[in-house]
This record gives sequence, C-alpha cells and structure tokens, in this order.
Amino acid sequence: MAPTQPNKLPNWLTEPEPPLESASKATFFQRNQRHLRQLLTKLAQPTPVIQPTRWPIAAHINLIRLLIMVLLIAIINNLALLWCLGLILAGQLLWLPPQQLRTFVKSWLISSLVALIIVLPSYWLTGPATLLFFGCKTSLILANAQYYRLTTTFNDLLVGLKTLRCPDILIMTLAIAITYLRMLGQYLLLTLEALDLRTVASTKHPYQLIGALFGNLYLKSYAYALELYAAMEARGFNGHYVRAPQRRSHWRDYLSLSPDLVALILLILWGN
Repeated sequence: MAPTQPNKLPNWLTEPEPPLESASKATFFQRNQRHLRQLLTKLAQPTPVIQPTRWPIAAHINLIRLLIMVLLIAIINNLALLWCLGLILAGQLLWLPPQQLRTFVKSWLISSLVALIIVLPSYWLTGPATLLFFGCKTSLILANAQYYRLTTTFNDLLVGLKTLRCPDILIMTLAIAITYLRMLGQYLLLTLEALDLRTVASTKHPYQLIGALFGNLYLKSYAYALELYAAMEARGFNGHYVRAPQRRSHWRDYLSLSPDLVALILLILWGN
C-alpha cells in the first residue's frame, strides 16, 4: 500500500501573525474604572478611619472644633496667631497613624495647589504679600477640613449635626446625596466594565460614549428616586430623624476645646 502524502496546512495558518497592538479603548476604560473604584472606596460605609480609644470625643464636639477653627482662620489677620493655629493642627496630626498621615499630606497638597491657582489673580491686583497671606489661610482651612474627614465617619457627622439641632431637611439631603453617589458610582462602574468586555475593536473616539453613559446614568438616577420615595412612603417616613442615643458629654470633651478657646481669647485681646 503506497504511503499517502501528508495534508498541507493553509498558508494563513503557517504565516506568523504580527503582534497585536494594545487598543486605546483599554486605556480609556481602565483609567475611568480606576478613578471610580477610588471614589467608591472613599464613599464606603463605614469609612475606614481610626478613632482614639483612650480619649474618644463626642461627634458634636469634633464638629464644633472644626467650625471654631475655620472661623478663627477666616477672621484672623495676624501671622503669629495663624502660626499658633498651625501648631495646634500639627499637634493633632502627631496622633495619626503613618498611613493616614501620608493620605492627609497627599490630599492636602493637591487641594492647596488648586486653591493657590484660584487665588493666583490676587498677585497682579494687590501683590505677593496678599497672595501668600490668603494662600496660608486657605491651606490651613483645607488642612483642618482634611483632618476632620480622616478622623470622622459620615455617620458621626450626621449625629453631630442632629445633636447641634440642625434642620432635618439638611441631614436628609446629605444622607441621600452620599447614598446616591455611591449607588450611581457602582452602576457606572458596572456599565464601564460591560462596555470594556463587549468592545472588540478599538474605538476611534471613545469620548463619544460619554453622552450615552450619562444619559443612562440620568435614567437610572430617576428610577432610584422613584424607588426611594416609594420605600420612604411605605415605611411611614415623616421627614424627622430620631436622635440616636449617645453618651453624655464628658469633661474631656470640653477640655479638647480649650486650645481653640485660648486662641479665640488671644484674638479678642490682641484686637483690643
């Protein structure tokens, strides 16, 4: 029996294939997915903050401290007193863990740079002294706000607002806004992942998808609003938040206000 000739493979199977170039759509989708994951991590509940165990401070006392510091920085026009307020904040930062301290420095530098760009036109109007002065005040305000964000959960913020007799409509607006941002962020992240998996060829103009994405996001937010209203109506929500039981204010809570009160007294005496 004569041997048969082996079958030859087609040319398109034997020719080497050129390496595939990475599509630009991967960069677009992956970059936005990374930003959304970072945002959802910041909006996660409960917020991953480390609160002191030896000297816990009530939520409304922390909020009062923030308001007093911001008010003092806004009305002080003396560099020596501003330097004292900066030392008070630096003393509080010493108790932060290294990871939180690195997060604080990174976020504070970025926000201070943005604020400096905003107040930059004052250089041509009043000179460099005014620019430096307002830059320092703005940086101090942002530093105090960043410290409060790192050391206080969102639930504690709502409890502090309720303790200070803030209107219930304000508390409800903040709570619903944070919840909506987290839910819509998750929906947008799932949509981007689905588009990334279904898109085969590279998209010449990936930014044309933004209109479709935000259109679907608006429709989803409208559906969420209707579902939320129906759920609140079914549960008998009347617009009033029940004040959660909390511990009584200790003398340590009021003692924590002493540096801010001393700075306020110095401001009054210095002005006189």
